[in-house]
Amino acid sequence: MDYDYLAKIKASIALYTRKKTSNVLDGEFSSIYRGRSFDFDDLREYVYGDSVRDIDWKSSSKTGRVLIRRYIADKKHNILFVGDSGKKFQGDTDKGESKKEIALTTMGTISYLVNNHGDDYALLTSTNEGYDFSFFKSGKVHLENLFLRYDKCLKSEESKPLNETLDYIAEHIRRKMIIFIITDMAGEAKLEDNLLKKLTVMNDVMIISVEDAFLTGDNLFDLDDGVYEKDFLLKDKMLNHLERADRTARRRKLDEMYKKYMISSVSVSKEDEVIDKIVELFERHKNENIG
Repeated sequence: MDYDYLAKIKASIALYTRKKTSNVLDGEFSSIYRGRSFDFDDLREYVYGDSVRDIDWKSSSKTGRVLIRRYIADKKHNILFVGDSGKKFQGDTDKGESKKEIALTTMGTISYLVNNHGDDYALLTSTNEGYDFSFFKSGKVHLENLFLRYDKCLKSEESKPLNETLDYIAEHIRRKMIIFIITDMAGEAKLEDNLLKKLTVMNDVMIISVEDAFLTGDNLFDLDDGVYEKDFLLKDKMLNHLERADRTARRRKLDEMYKKYMISSVSVSKEDEVIDKIVELFERHKNENIG
């Protein structure tokens, strides 16, 4: 197997932890799980990334140290990655970077953390032949296999709409999961109240949206028509103002719906901000600062 992409992810995480705090990502990831047993295990000293809700204030006041309650919980969790795809992911973001590469980096970074945590994880994508659903497993070979499968899917011009894929999951995968959805504006536009209600009955859901290029700007290529847009449209200030206002209104509506179903979300425009955005996503989910 070629582990070049895995090495790239590992190097990015190592750089992040040197710039921030040692093991910060591990701390954030371990604390994203809302579900746990009520069986008390022991106390340990607080470390960065722990939830303040787990602080044992009585014991902390006696010892003079901030102590965290730990509980007995299942060691493995089921993580499902839902990778949106299609021709739209062959375009660029609003920062001029490849949507495909950002989607792949996002899935790779989170799956690397999941793998290190010892959880089982799977990928579900829509392909020309139907749904591609891997087994729930862990390990570096499995991790690399998911990279290759999603990379192949992202190169395809055909895929089912995201809402149909999520409806399939809600109807056919009967287990409690943490679901990471990697999509874009078009995918989010397909999400409806009833679908999210079904999906979140048993599962925790987090969404990473890859931003789209604006209709106005420089050298905009229309993937559907296969042509470059006219200059008089690209430079139109009123069109740019209306488009930005429309995006703001869409985001506000989505945030309200996500908050209703305790779904955390972030948007990503550049590859070098992926890790920061993932940490932000974990923080929102952990603290229930939804939307």
